[in-house]
Amino acid sequence: MSALLYLDVVVLVVAAPIMLLIGVPAAGYLVGAGAWIALRAVGVVVDRAAGAADDPRREASLRLAYLLGRLFLLAIAVIIVRNGSGRDSGLTALLVVVFAFTTQLVLSVLNRPRSR
Repeated sequence: MSALLYLDVVVLVVAAPIMLLIGVPAAGYLVGAGAWIALRAVGVVVDRAAGAADDPRREASLRLAYLLGRLFLLAIAVIIVRNGSGRDSGLTALLVVVFAFTTQLVLSVLNRPRSR
């Protein structure tokens, strides 16, 4: 079940050679996927720290700071790759991030605790 939690990362890594072979801009794909994977790793650390927090306000603050920081950093990554490598690379990075976010969102809904 824990492998399903990281399906978004697995799909990005497995799809990388295929996408690069069909001709998507390499800079866009690699920056989008790299930023997503790095921020998912940071998210695991933040989630553990928030889970260990005794104060509910601290837990909420950590989670909110991570969510807003992740959004900001992903947007910066897309802007940087667009300015550095062109419009197509920026669009590719944006599509990679949107796909990974959507996958993670669906998985989080499927894996949420059920109440009876």
